Amino acid sequence: MAVLELPQAAPLLQQEYREGRLIPFLGAGFSKPLHLPDWSELIASMAEPLGFEPELFMDHGSAEQLAEFFSVAHPNNFERLVYGMARKFNSEEASQLRKVSPTHKALALLDQWHTIYTTNFDCHIEHALRDAGRKVSVLASFVDFQDKQEAGACDVIKFHGTLEIRNTIILTESGFFDRMALEDAADQRLRADLLSHSFLFIGYSFSDMNIRYIWYRMHQLRQRSQAGSRAPLTPRKCFFATHGAGPVQPMLLEQWNVDVIQLDPEDKTASVAELLRSIGG
Repeated sequence: MAVLELPQAAPLLQQEYREGRLIPFLGAGFSKPLHLPDWSELIASMAEPLGFEPELFMDHGSAEQLAEFFSVAHPNNFERLVYGMARKFNSEEASQLRKVSPTHKALALLDQWHTIYTTNFDCHIEHALRDAGRKVSVLASFVDFQDKQEAGACDVIKFHGTLEIRNTIILTESGFFDRMALEDAADQRLRADLLSHSFLFIGYSFSDMNIRYIWYRMHQLRQRSQAGSRAPLTPRKCFFATHGAGPVQPMLLEQWNVDVIQLDPEDKTASVAELLRSIGG
């Protein structure tokens, strides 16, 4: 059962990064310094137009189910929800916070990233890279993957869509079900990347079933790819950064070749920034 403290994890991450084989996979927790709306706030914004008290509305299903209910209650609801999200996620206040965010600055200063995956809808990861003078290609739709990419750009792959292209956003239960087929353009890219890269997951919870499903499928794909190999292959490690490992999850993740990196829970933002800074050596 591999639970690594930062001094143990840093040399492993540094080697993968120097070889160009480390890819960040960033979740909502990564953007905490920007004070963006979380699921509870989004659900509250759905409850009022439907005549529910937010606390009571939350009792009627999971976040994805409630988003599904909201979207089918009226044909224009989803569009209004996304419009409201875009105003809050891409606000001037959030942009100013991004420019001083320790996590975003530390990520952008690592100038050897060639690919970053994220399930976040907002544009702050790509803007942080641009703030640091990096070229960026944002990939969310099939057309994005088809278009010619700028030479030397870091590909930011929006795994659950982007607010810039409304029909790419994965927010409802049916959207997540469709996404779990892992047959879209982003999934084809993921399959190719996972064969030769190590992933560093930051900003996710152990209870995030969507990410756990990706880990499971990644493990399956790696096993199948090795089945036809003439010699046994050592699968590439993935890493999951957390502020509270506990005894159960590391053992479960070890089955999927994922090592857990235990970060300081006292100041979560600072500890994530320290992790990123350690990668650069």
